[in-house]
Amino acid sequence: MRRIQLSDHFTIPLLLRFALPSIGMQLVDNSYQVADGFFISNYIGETAFEAENLIFPPLFVVMAVGLMFGTGASALIARDLGEERKEQASRILSQAMAVLALLSVILSAALYFLLPSITVWIGADAEMAPDCIVYGRMLSFFMPFQMLSMAFHPLLITAERPGLGLAATVVNAAANILLDWLFMAVFGWGLQGAALATGLAWMASAVIPLFYFMNKKNPLHFTAPSRDLRSLGRTMYNGASEMADAVSYAAVAVIFNLQLLRWMGNDGVGAYAVSEYVSGLYVAIFYGISMSMVPVVGYRLGKKDVPALRSLRRTAFTLMGLLGLGLAALSFSLAYPLSRIFVGYSEDLTAKSVEALEIISLSYIVGGITTCSSSYFTGLNQGTASLVIASVKGFFGPLVCIFLLPPLLGSSGLWYATPAAEILTLLTAVPFFLHWKKREASGDLPEPDEDA
Repeated sequence: MRRIQLSDHFTIPLLLRFALPSIGMQLVDNSYQVADGFFISNYIGETAFEAENLIFPPLFVVMAVGLMFGTGASALIARDLGEERKEQASRILSQAMAVLALLSVILSAALYFLLPSITVWIGADAEMAPDCIVYGRMLSFFMPFQMLSMAFHPLLITAERPGLGLAATVVNAAANILLDWLFMAVFGWGLQGAALATGLAWMASAVIPLFYFMNKKNPLHFTAPSRDLRSLGRTMYNGASEMADAVSYAAVAVIFNLQLLRWMGNDGVGAYAVSEYVSGLYVAIFYGISMSMVPVVGYRLGKKDVPALRSLRRTAFTLMGLLGLGLAALSFSLAYPLSRIFVGYSEDLTAKSVEALEIISLSYIVGGITTCSSSYFTGLNQGTASLVIASVKGFFGPLVCIFLLPPLLGSSGLWYATPAAEILTLLTAVPFFLHWKKREASGDLPEPDEDA
């Protein structure tokens, strides 16, 4: 089968086929996190399970710095490829990854020493705090590998090698699940063993794409890095929306947990953890497609092909709309059996988890379109639009709804915060698209040296 190229005309089937490796990466990535939770819950205990879920959001903020560099550089590289500037594309790649490698070491060291303070900020009690520190500090040693791995994912898509990214993710997941079982079920190493399993898996997933980009025979490869600070700034700014997603996720998760304790008690926190595990598998499909779109949009921007940009937009939104309806129906129908897998030992907790999953499933109807909207503007090098949409989707929308809806709807209002935030995000995206359509009509597209 012929390899799909960025220059191809993307219909719905072709876009879906191009995105399949990225979807696979996201699904596998989420599935091994679910496996982590399953092993920790069943082989260590409830306290460790809660501690792992409390500390993971702050850890994810550090990981997502890699995604910021990878996605931001991907958009710039794709535009350079569209303009036939392949050497410049490789220089931007090298610059972004060199800076990220240095920054990852600094951030990982800071994380190690700040973890005791972080556990206080996220509300861990005296029983959970030691587990949070043990888990987080072990992972801090491996954090540079995960940051590089997250940056490589979008860059492999831009290099037209998404299958290699999927292979790296599969190796990551398989190693993590196998080592989870070995370290926890066989060796009995507890939460430290769970973190060690995850860290070693991160190493494996970073090495595979690293060797690909080190090969000078590949079109996109490591070379003498660009020394243009402006392009580095644009890389970071353009990827800021993805970083905003991570920071928002962490902040909202902490606030959500505090509100759940207030309105529902400990069972609310448990139900939220179940909903996050399950929802992650569905949302992974949206993110896989959206991540794949960034270089495709960037390539067409480099070619200044307005009809192709419009066609891709229609194709992507149609696909996301259909998938959103299908996934919402699937999530609703599977809420009970999926809840039983995690918390079947408690009828009350199962009931709360089912309620959470059924209500949150409504968010998928427009969730794919809002996710796609942010990525579309990232591909257009319109960092401000992408950042605003991502911020409303991941932070401001949920935050407003978390505080406003429970007094109006009772404790269930917390679950309705997610679909309500998606509607707010959709309304936020509309003016940006109307403005961009005017720019298309007037031919006012960004020049190669225009600020993102």
